Amino acid sequence: MSKPDVYQQLRKHLDSLPVGFPSTKSGVELRILRRLFTEEEAQMACQLKPFPETAADIAHRIGRPSGHVEPLLERMARKGLISRSRAGGKTTFSASWFIIGIYEHQVATLTKDFAKDFEQYVNEALRDQIAATTTPQLRVIPVHTSITPTMRVAPYEDARQIIRAQSKIAVAECICKKEKALLGHGCTKPREVCLTFSTAAYDYIENALGREITQEEALEILDRAEQAGLVMSPGNVQKNFAMCLCCGCCCALLSNLKKLPKPSALVASNYYAQANPELCEGCETCLTRCQMNAITVPDGTAKVNLDYCIGCGLCTTTCPTGALTLVRKKETETLVPPANVVELYMKIGKERQTPQSTEAHHHPQSKSVR
Repeated sequence: MSKPDVYQQLRKHLDSLPVGFPSTKSGVELRILRRLFTEEEAQMACQLKPFPETAADIAHRIGRPSGHVEPLLERMARKGLISRSRAGGKTTFSASWFIIGIYEHQVATLTKDFAKDFEQYVNEALRDQIAATTTPQLRVIPVHTSITPTMRVAPYEDARQIIRAQSKIAVAECICKKEKALLGHGCTKPREVCLTFSTAAYDYIENALGREITQEEALEILDRAEQAGLVMSPGNVQKNFAMCLCCGCCCALLSNLKKLPKPSALVASNYYAQANPELCEGCETCLTRCQMNAITVPDGTAKVNLDYCIGCGLCTTTCPTGALTLVRKKETETLVPPANVVELYMKIGKERQTPQSTEAHHHPQSKSVR
């Protein structure tokens, strides 16, 4: 198979997965794939399913010697090109989507040229993809000090409870902040803030993408992130696998949401900020805290644009007069996230009507994917 053919095939395969990998007019996505995959790796990636299989099972299915397939899969997993899970004395492999997945696993090897390609790809394809489904991969939860004692917060909406539920935690450098820094327009906010849990944490540690930390260290990272004005965005599931701590200037999701007409409709959040004009003194502290440009202070009084407010609560924590408060949406408007990553990606795949999602849904091992 010629080089252009195998990368085109891989692009189509990745696009058939729940999250997708759309093509562009410029073909920058193929340049990205050539950076990441050898031809042999691209051919193997095209054979993988979105549910876990052992190397022996994959080798048997594709008719190749297990002694050749397993080392290749391990090498691809170390490069972050596919998903790998070690549990119960068994190692399994599965396809990985480009975001969240392959791209984030390049944090240790990201270069300026790769960052340029990714930025171009975001502008040409990913911005439209954000609005392509109603179920996002991540959601937004309120920062701790924005929650009042009377506010009902579910465990999956409380960042500290999410941390305390984890037995294995790793922290890595935020690839979005690293990318922007490589391109010369990074920010000064904390960069080692990308948290992964459970099997994802084991994977990051084994691949030297991050370091293991304790619950106490993770809670300290949350405190620093809140002080710095970072949005807390865990996976859009009840049993969590990761938590991003995002800024509106660097985060691929937030920075591109701001360019769309109604970002709040594309974010899974159960809260919104509310301004009390009688208490507001027009100090404009909230303008720098808001990562979505959702607040303006016309005529000396803060106003919240609910089309842009994502309910992170950052603006409320430094308001000196208490004019800004966080409000929980009506019960008819609140969202309950999928139970786990399997349900999440099956739901996203169903919305995109991808064939790989249908196959994975009916596969007996799908309940253990990722």
